[in-house]
Amino acid sequence: MDENMAQARQERRHLIVTAASGLFAACGYRAASMDEIACRAGVSKPVLYNSFTSKLELYLAVLHEALQVLGETLAEALAPAQGMRSIVSATVAAIFDFADTHPRSATLLAGAAVVDEPSAQRVAHRATTICTDTLLKALAPYPPAQAERGWLITAEVVAIAQSCARHWVLTGKPLPRHEAVATTAGLCWTGLSGIQQAPRSPEPSETSRPASDVRM
Repeated sequence: MDENMAQARQERRHLIVTAASGLFAACGYRAASMDEIACRAGVSKPVLYNSFTSKLELYLAVLHEALQVLGETLAEALAPAQGMRSIVSATVAAIFDFADTHPRSATLLAGAAVVDEPSAQRVAHRATTICTDTLLKALAPYPPAQAERGWLITAEVVAIAQSCARHWVLTGKPLPRHEAVATTAGLCWTGLSGIQQAPRSPEPSETSRPASDVRM
């Protein structure tokens, strides 16, 4: 009996989150109302508030579900990747795939970055961190010439991929996805490979100082 009740609560919670994600994605956090969410989910407001005590709690649950989708998309894309170029291409492809195949989740996370709720903004930041940390871990066997640049390099690759994927979607996908991915991945790889091959700057020595600076 208890198991049946727990399953019913879980199913109801999933139904509410699904209804809320559609509304939040369509009109944003502020404009969405709990009345409309209850109506879309087919539950009463008391039942809705029994599952989620506030609109913010429900919004955060929706965002965390979007984060899970993003993480799964990245993991699936990177699993077969071997070598630096393949890893970079797989990361870019995963970010485009997320924007294309899961537009609701992508819209939710993008909207959370600008909503006036610090807890939601932290979730949006976490989305970028998931991408950066996943790429950094995958590239760990191929450290740059200057290891301290590793995080910055991966952050820039992710930022370029996210920006290009977002622009590609907003402009109506003017290129086939595989062409957009290849172009973006090529751009990222050109910059990354250049940094990998750059030698470390030599330390200044007395022999390189002007004659006036060398003690006699």
